[in-house]
Amino acid sequence: MNDPARAPHEEPSGPAVYPYVERRRKTRPLVTALFLIGFAMLAFITGLVLFNSVLMPRVIHGVGQVEVPELSNLTFEQAQRVVGPASLKLERRGERFDPTVPRGFVLDQNPEPGTRVRRNRSVSVVVSLGEEFITVPALYGESQRSAEALLRSVGLRSGVVTRTPSDEVGEGLVAGSDPGPERVVPRDAVVHLLISSGGAEESFVMPDCAGRELENVRRQLEAFGFRVITPIGGGSRGTVVSQKPVPGARVTRGATVTLQGSGRVIR
Repeated sequence: MNDPARAPHEEPSGPAVYPYVERRRKTRPLVTALFLIGFAMLAFITGLVLFNSVLMPRVIHGVGQVEVPELSNLTFEQAQRVVGPASLKLERRGERFDPTVPRGFVLDQNPEPGTRVRRNRSVSVVVSLGEEFITVPALYGESQRSAEALLRSVGLRSGVVTRTPSDEVGEGLVAGSDPGPERVVPRDAVVHLLISSGGAEESFVMPDCAGRELENVRRQLEAFGFRVITPIGGGSRGTVVSQKPVPGARVTRGATVTLQGSGRVIR
């Protein structure tokens, strides 16, 4: 009787089968299917979010919306008539000076033209006051520096500064302006200043000295502060035969007067 324990070992016939390899082959299609399902769900959720947050609001809000019209180059009253048919309201937000836009016309608007808004929304506008005008202030008696600062403070500019003698105001003070005080001019206009250089020099009308004794004329002119010169020689004696400046000319104190004598002394 043979001992089973001693029976010879029999080799299995056919290829070897490994259980873990079989399990891996069976689970691979399942993982792929789960991945595809997850990807499809993620794409669905993403599309749903985009639709609700982007497309749906546009569809919903697009209903009942209107386009804001262009209101520039219109008066406020004309703009009111334009926004009425569009089911919008017009609101005056303020006014501003602008030299390029006529008074009473729309200068700015909000929302901008072409913007889509809900019906019955207000469109606010700024209305132009046109060009701003300034009254020239009184500058008489002010110093040049003070006058220029005053002009800047009201929106005007200092122009040409001319100095002239004046007995009415002290040296360095404003004796006049152009345009004058109380004149109405556009903002940023130029105002020219006339500044006193002190008291005016005293002037005289040159008399006709011909035929008069040269020495007597010399003494009289020198007494008035003139400087008298005569040619060397015979021309410094006798009666006056010529003079410079000529008779009738205006001369100031201290000016030079030239006298030409006849050369013969009258006894």
